[in-house]
Amino acid sequence: MPEKVTIQEASRRLNISQDLVRRYIRDGVLKAERGGGSQGRSWMVELPQDGWVDDAKLSYMTLDKQLPTWWWPEPEKMGFVHYLESTGIEELVPVFLCGLVSENIWGAEGHLPQQRCQECVLEAQARGLSL
Repeated sequence: MPEKVTIQEASRRLNISQDLVRRYIRDGVLKAERGGGSQGRSWMVELPQDGWVDDAKLSYMTLDKQLPTWWWPEPEKMGFVHYLESTGIEELVPVFLCGLVSENIWGAEGHLPQQRCQECVLEAQARGLSL
């Protein structure tokens, strides 16, 4: 039986705003019903199965997959290019396979293979990612 929680708890557990939880309830994306509670009859949200992703996050994940994989972590475009693991959801916070976190990313089109961070290359190979 699916777990039922308050809107506030659903927001926290699904990592989306309470407003978005309410909208998903209205639109039928999330199931909810009136239940008893300390504040009277409050809405109880049925948590979706593990692996559920809201539309906004799905959109960002799709965008992430369309981005090139190799980027410079600084505007001077010096040193090594790094393999982008993710860009974050709320704002651009690039995280590279080697663990480096940058404030932004700069295109590395036309870079040479020897300019690639070796930690990123090894991690990409270990995960079976295309270089």
